[in-house]
Amino acid sequence: MDIFCKIINKEIPSDPVYEDENYIVINDLYPKAPIHMLIIPKKHIESISSLDDSDSDIVWWMFTLARDLAKERSIDWYQLKFNVWEKWWQVIFHLHLHFLAN
Repeated sequence: MDIFCKIINKEIPSDPVYEDENYIVINDLYPKAPIHMLIIPKKHIESISSLDDSDSDIVWWMFTLARDLAKERSIDWYQLKFNVWEKWWQVIFHLHLHFLAN
């Protein structure tokens, strides 16, 4: 079980920025920007490459959550990033979207 599944299952404590029945948003433990949140679906999907066509709503909602988080915090400029493939920095194999801002 990956660390995000353990966080989702409350086996590892976290202080979510946002949580509902389908998603959890947490601050990255090793931030690469002053604001670095991770938007994580609770459904376990290994990576973007593992998505099925039936999962299109999951990604749409991840981007919608990013937009809403930016609006709530009055953040005008931010970067959204998926890492796919271990050699390109994917270290946790549970789909998550990086939200980075200054």
